[in-house]
Amino acid sequence: MATANFLIAPEDGWIAVTSAGVDYIRIRSNTTNQPFFITTDSTPPAANVQGYKVDCGEICIDSPVADNFYVRAGDTVAGKSRFDVFFVAT
Repeated sequence: MATANFLIAPEDGWIAVTSAGVDYIRIRSNTTNQPFFITTDSTPPAANVQGYKVDCGEICIDSPVADNFYVRAGDTVAGKSRFDVFFVAT
């Protein structure tokens, strides 16, 4: 299992948190009271892509995904949020 940590501010936009497909991923934010967004794609998403809103501070996906995962901090977050990413590469 690989682990990566990211500090992401709302103005950073979409940040790649994986560089290949995964069989399992868990993304956790230290700002559990603020939503964040995730999406998958083979190339970086456009700035206007909404993504999937995560309200609970953590998301786990236990099925193979061939694309890269991207994370974006919510617009209401002041400063940077820490994202801990645990994954099993395909």
